[in-house]
Amino acid sequence: MREFLKKKTNFINLHLLRYPAPKSLNYFWVFGSLAGMMLVVQIITGLLLSIFYKPSIWDAFNSIELFVRQVQLGWLIRYAHANGASFFFLVIYIHIGKAIYYGGYKKKKVWFSGLGLYLLLMAEAFTGYVLPWGQMSFWAAMVITNFFSIIPLIGKPLTNFIWGGFSVCETTLKRFFTIHFLLGLFLTVIVLIHLIVLHDKGSSSSKNDNVNWKVNFTPIFGDETWLALTILLFFFSYIIYFEPEKFMDPINSVPANPLDTPPHIVPEWYFLPLYTILRVTPSKTNGIILMGMAIIILFTLPFHSSKEPKKNITWTILFLTFVLNVIFLAYLGQCPAESLYITLGRYSATYYFLFLGVIMPFMSTK
Repeated sequence: MREFLKKKTNFINLHLLRYPAPKSLNYFWVFGSLAGMMLVVQIITGLLLSIFYKPSIWDAFNSIELFVRQVQLGWLIRYAHANGASFFFLVIYIHIGKAIYYGGYKKKKVWFSGLGLYLLLMAEAFTGYVLPWGQMSFWAAMVITNFFSIIPLIGKPLTNFIWGGFSVCETTLKRFFTIHFLLGLFLTVIVLIHLIVLHDKGSSSSKNDNVNWKVNFTPIFGDETWLALTILLFFFSYIIYFEPEKFMDPINSVPANPLDTPPHIVPEWYFLPLYTILRVTPSKTNGIILMGMAIIILFTLPFHSSKEPKKNITWTILFLTFVLNVIFLAYLGQCPAESLYITLGRYSATYYFLFLGVIMPFMSTK
């Protein structure tokens, strides 16, 4: 027992307290830790929800409603889990943006493991969104699973296999519940791999200076993390207690009805930029391919932008324009599919690919 505690203490000292970090790190480096803390919130609240949840098209919606209304603190657990997904994606997006701006993608293993974590998180969020079996949950499952039908030869059989029938049905819901649970375990494993690779390669620097100038993570950066966590928990608590349905679609507050198609099917806000890229493409097949390319292009950054862009005013303006453009893509995703918004979406999607595929390689060579 003493030997076990000694190993655990040495692990904490090596990876938390005395972990060598560059002196130039700023507050943007805390978002990786915040993402890990949000993962813990999601795991705990998800496990508590699963105790009462019934994966049946007849009982799923009511089981959650009863959990919220009749189980002590059920509302707190339910809204913490639902809103926790939004906060999780928020810190992940800032974390990815930090890596793009400061050149963190140069560490290929860290970058690829982080993007793998992002892909798993999207799959986890989608399967979890279907589970309440509300009106938008059902139609989101119908739309997203139909993406597989574009695959030549095996597309339609694969889609039917995912459904467990010829349409989204109870078998689909049960499969998504199982997948959602398993993805949570895989997500935890990928997070550990990401941390191991990060601590093996070391954190990147926020400046173009000597990254060998390092200090212990604690107390300097440890205090920054606790302060950032306090601020995050403040806003998280405010949303849960005062605006718990801020990020939820009102249409999802009614049970699923396969015979009533919503006038405007909109995904959660963290999928809206990709949804806009999909929607502005005339062909469904080309739209799905282009949406996939929007993620794949992130994997190419270490190869065509091997050098870190110099932190000057030009790079900062271009990057901030890119960030605003992604936010604009998200805004357009919730707008009606009218000609004006479609045209603006095409210009915005063009700049997205232009920045990652042309501007970044050009700036990396300067």
